[in-house]
Amino acid sequence: MTTPQPWNARDYAQHSSAQLQWDEELIPTLGLQGHESLLDLGCRDGRITALIAARLDRGSALGIDLSADMNQLANAQFPPATYANLSFLQMDVSRIELEQRFDIAFSNAALHWVADHRAVLRGVRACLHSESRVLFQMGGVEAHAC
Repeated sequence: MTTPQPWNARDYAQHSSAQLQWDEELIPTLGLQGHESLLDLGCRDGRITALIAARLDRGSALGIDLSADMNQLANAQFPPATYANLSFLQMDVSRIELEQRFDIAFSNAALHWVADHRAVLRGVRACLHSESRVLFQMGGVEAHAC
């Protein structure tokens, strides 16, 4: 299980310009056509998930994050009544339990906080279609094969 980080979501949103820049550089590499369903692991304050959802006019995006504070801010900033194809859930990325199947799994600058990458990969695999794509980018000192 992932240990919850004591994130202050509003502080993070104000001081995460580097992560935002990295995300904005990655979004074009997703090759979105507009109909996909996307799962964002470690969605933080929801800004990037919302940017992606805006490109999915016939699709949808779901962001998951373990932090209750991040999840609360994401839902407040991007309410379902305004963002119909966007939703957020508080969930441990090491224990993904979703019935929905996705075309794309995405994560940036989040999975290096997770101890059990094998559990993440098992959960992601279980909720992807057979022809799905995965784009994960994370920081860290060492690379570990899993």
